Amino acid sequence: MDKKTVGAIDAWGTLMLPGRFELWPEEFRHIFRRYGAIDLFERGMSAEEMIEYMDAAGVERVMLSAFGYGDLELLSNEEVSEICIKHPDRFSGVGTVDPRGKPMDVVREIERLANDLGLRGIRLEPYAYGDGMTGAPPNEKMYWPVYTKCVELGLPVSIQVGHTGPLLPSEAGRPIYLDEVALAFPELVIIGCHLGQPWHEEMMILAWKHPNVYVETSARTPKHWPESFVKFAGGYGQDKVLWATDYPLLTFDRTLEELRDLGVSDTAYRKIVRDNTIRAFGLED
Repeated sequence: MDKKTVGAIDAWGTLMLPGRFELWPEEFRHIFRRYGAIDLFERGMSAEEMIEYMDAAGVERVMLSAFGYGDLELLSNEEVSEICIKHPDRFSGVGTVDPRGKPMDVVREIERLANDLGLRGIRLEPYAYGDGMTGAPPNEKMYWPVYTKCVELGLPVSIQVGHTGPLLPSEAGRPIYLDEVALAFPELVIIGCHLGQPWHEEMMILAWKHPNVYVETSARTPKHWPESFVKFAGGYGQDKVLWATDYPLLTFDRTLEELRDLGVSDTAYRKIVRDNTIRAFGLED
């Protein structure tokens, strides 16, 4: 099998539109510099330009994620929907909500994202729902209406786990908090994003333990995956790992090349970069 022709699906990417960089708070720009991605963020690009980068790397589709922080909308739910409607063969949308709102308002917003905007999942960032020093772990009661509605609508939930690159609190990203969520909502598809480092062992064991829990690799380049996770991804956890970039933080070509260099089997590679994402997001149609 030629691994470059599999038709990879990126489980977490964002479109950095021109002119949006100035909106990002400094606590985020810090990590863009650390990753060496500041130029892509500053310049921005159109959806068509992003598709050119996808084509060059053999990426068939990106789960295009809305992103907001506080009152800022860096890529709105509506913009994600518009891009997906314009390029239905290349993008599927993942929306976001603020779980701190009144529960019925949050529930109605999720219904709107799914039914009116056609989005295929919900993205949550526990570090963002606190005061800048402490976050809101995903087992707090504010999240329960989100999980309930997502089960009703068949939407997976992508949740940031692990330490935060931005200068924001990390404790709320402990993967172990998701154990309670998975037990309370066994029908909910939970995707722990960003690998979970330095608590990746927690994330791996949760993905192994719970049928509907997955671990996703955005913002974590394969070259620097912990050895235990490399064994998990290529072996007993190969059905539960989703390849992702957090584009443009990491690029498609770099992460796919590094994943191929790990020497995982053709079967495991296809699962990681394509099949598992199709199953987790219900993309069979």
